Amino acid sequence: IAPGESHKTLASAERVWQALVEAGMTRADHVVALGGGVVGDLAGFCAATYQRGVPVVQVPTTLVAQVDSAYGGKTGVDLPQAKNYVGAYHQPAGVLVDPDTLSSLSAAELAAGWVEVLKTALIAGGTLWQQVAAGREVDEGTILACARTKLAVVAADERDAGRRQVLNLGHTIGHAIETATGYSRYRHGEAVGLGLLCAVRLSGLESLRAEVKGLLETRGLPVTLKGAEVDDVVEATVHDKKRVGGSRTPFVLMSEPGDVRTGCEVPVDEVRAAVAELVE
Repeated sequence: IAPGESHKTLASAERVWQALVEAGMTRADHVVALGGGVVGDLAGFCAATYQRGVPVVQVPTTLVAQVDSAYGGKTGVDLPQAKNYVGAYHQPAGVLVDPDTLSSLSAAELAAGWVEVLKTALIAGGTLWQQVAAGREVDEGTILACARTKLAVVAADERDAGRRQVLNLGHTIGHAIETATGYSRYRHGEAVGLGLLCAVRLSGLESLRAEVKGLLETRGLPVTLKGAEVDDVVEATVHDKKRVGGSRTPFVLMSEPGDVRTGCEVPVDEVRAAVAELVE
């Protein structure tokens, strides 16, 4: 499929379903997702729904996919109104990671993927956070540590009933930024980096925000918001799929690296202030 979040759509899914029919695929076969997070999400969704479910094998070739999105069984496509609004839980039959594939990526793509390493380190705390905060380069050990952190969370809460929501740290506003910019201005990781700055601000951790900002800047990642109005981003958070009933969209906040809490209600004016802080 064509690259980019803008192609993670129902139209692309229909193309894949039709191709599977034309290839004569049956429930004895496997879909193989060779690529990044967009490919993995779309392939997993098509596998979950084709003939009511066929196996999928994830073969992630980008950093964001190798450390995060290939694991856990979340699949889906975007709607214009919100990201990942149509999908299914469908655990992969296997995940095959070869870090050597990362050598084909541009510096910008690697940097964007590194944001998920940063997010995972903030959730895990301990040794992983110390290494990331010290600027250690990503190696096979880092990738494995991130995968193990995510898999431990998913094993405890496969379907996002509680603990798994810690993995959304930085993603509520990050996804809103992607939506408000039409999925075209920022790579996923770049938007999540901005979302992390907001999440740390909403957590009231001034020094940690400065540290995270410095880590993002060191890798050439954006730390200011461009191409979207603050109110549009705030409005997009209202459509976040974690929102239940008439309640406000819950946020993931933290007390320190390794101490992350879910289901936090945040007043709209505080959300607006955190987003506004990103604007030059």
